[in-house]
Amino acid sequence: MGAGVYRFVMIDYTVEMVGHDLRERAFEHEAMPHTASLLRAAISITRDSAVAEDLVQETLLRAWRFFDRFDQGTNCKAWLFRIMLNLSTRVREKRTADSSSLLPLDETQADHASTGGDYLQQLLIRRAFEALPQEQRSVLHLAIVDGFTCKEIAEMLSLPIGTVMSRLSRGRVSLRDHLVGQELVRGKGMC
Repeated sequence: MGAGVYRFVMIDYTVEMVGHDLRERAFEHEAMPHTASLLRAAISITRDSAVAEDLVQETLLRAWRFFDRFDQGTNCKAWLFRIMLNLSTRVREKRTADSSSLLPLDETQADHASTGGDYLQQLLIRRAFEALPQEQRSVLHLAIVDGFTCKEIAEMLSLPIGTVMSRLSRGRVSLRDHLVGQELVRGKGMC
């Protein structure tokens, strides 16, 4: 497909569009619906909502800049996550010098509309999740929250699929072990 040609796949037909305005519409149709997923993952990665918002904004800016390189018809969500994960490495390296920025998310940002027990349970799960090593946390988030397959995660993170499966397994076990101590896991349905 040539540069500047974008395809929208509708229910029964494909519409090809050419031009800047059409590029913008194609980007809005393909990329923008994944903004909430990107933000959830960015918060998980950075542990700071302001930094996460900046990371998502930079991801979308970079995606817009290079949207002509995106292969229409492929997994746009995976493409966006790959961009964000590449950018997050730079953000993490930049932030290691400032250890005060590694504080966990402000617990007041949690949904206080929940009842007391639900809020406590969510808080304990969040803390257990944040206690995981970064590699396990990223893979768990991509698999459980964003629904990527091990193969897609391996491609996004440029890792062998066996490494992804191992990190996913270890992360689930670690999370389960931590939550068992909190009596939040009933049976094997939690993780």
